[in-house]
Amino acid sequence: MPDLIIKNAKLVLPDGIVEGGIVIEGGRIKEIKKGSSLPDSGEVIDANGNYVLPGLIDAHVHFREPGASSKEDWTTGSAAAAAGGITTVLDMPNTQPPTTTLENLEEKRRIASSKSVVDYGFHFGACNENIEELNSLADGIASVKFYMSQTTGNLTVDNDAVFHEELKVLAGKGILATVHAENGEMIEYFTAKLHEEGRDDPLAYADSRPPICAADATNMAIFLAGLVDCRLHLCHASTSLEVAMIEEHKKSQQLTAEATPHHLFLTRDDLKKLGAYAKTNPPLRTDEDRKALWNGITSGAIDIISSDHAPHLPESKEQGIWKSSAGVPGVETLLPLLLNEVNNGSLSMEMVARLTAENPARIFGIENKGKIAEGYDADLTIVDLNKEFKIKNDDLFTKCKWSPFNGRKLKGRPVKTIVRGNIIFDQGHINETLGMEVNYV
Repeated sequence: MPDLIIKNAKLVLPDGIVEGGIVIEGGRIKEIKKGSSLPDSGEVIDANGNYVLPGLIDAHVHFREPGASSKEDWTTGSAAAAAGGITTVLDMPNTQPPTTTLENLEEKRRIASSKSVVDYGFHFGACNENIEELNSLADGIASVKFYMSQTTGNLTVDNDAVFHEELKVLAGKGILATVHAENGEMIEYFTAKLHEEGRDDPLAYADSRPPICAADATNMAIFLAGLVDCRLHLCHASTSLEVAMIEEHKKSQQLTAEATPHHLFLTRDDLKKLGAYAKTNPPLRTDEDRKALWNGITSGAIDIISSDHAPHLPESKEQGIWKSSAGVPGVETLLPLLLNEVNNGSLSMEMVARLTAENPARIFGIENKGKIAEGYDADLTIVDLNKEFKIKNDDLFTKCKWSPFNGRKLKGRPVKTIVRGNIIFDQGHINETLGMEVNYV
């Protein structure tokens, strides 16, 4: 007997959109029915002609736990994800302590398993000193993350020889390397120069990390990964220079790339207006860079869109542009922003599904997720493409309670989020169902 039936839906399938329904049993999609020939048993959701997307996979979140749960924790972060139509998140390693040892990874697993309402996975962290930990890695992680410039904790790999050696280890194990590509020495040089000039305006921060910092590090990462034939995924591409490099090398090596909503929808002009509330790494760029990212989505240079959800409390954002924390929240506004673009004619629903579900599942090797198909997990997001609303800080589920998109009017919003057949978000309400760690193929 089915556990759940969704009827009267526009299903966004890998090969196109069909009108019909879904039969769910045991947390999996048992049948996809075109038209209205559905069983008359089990709980029934009438989608009322709305679209059903595969549940989104946000491959880049910072849920801050352990170590900084005042900003976010797995309960609030996963609730925000569910409200945004996201059914799986992959958490980054720059927590406190960082996820650079197997012991710390197990502690993070323990925390998430008792709190998360969505399914989850983890990126492991590389640093200059943990090559032996990398040698001990087995299956069960999404990737190993490399930060090529300073971030939270001891997580930097700023020595190219170490980077090369660690990529060789991953290549031998078939593990994906993900990279935050910014040249730390260049950033230090430009920052010191701007301090000498007495610059403390918001744009000074962007000028301390100009496009050349990202382009140089991206070039080195692509070169070193290519030498050892290691799969490489570039996080938060932000410049036209990076897009051009990705397009140049994508056919000759195992290379994928990500863009974020803040780099797709905001620019240096927003940094000027919002100040440190729009401070993030890499920084917001020019409108020409923003357009290059959208062109990269069209060309296939950019494979996925992830939130890079990096929440900070307001007091951490009100200490001037240099001392304020870098990072913006985005996990629950990612999908509405993209749905608005569907309404504007800039994206198709099929493209949204590929960028936010199918491609993340493929790149990170997540088993039974990423598309609406028989036998796959019943991870589904029902969206009302006609629903108009305004993003408001007070309505957000994230603990930090603010967004750089506050006040923006959008059309298109998730109304129900389903994880393995469990309705976890329904018209503004979170249902407390525990998520599970994903498996990898």
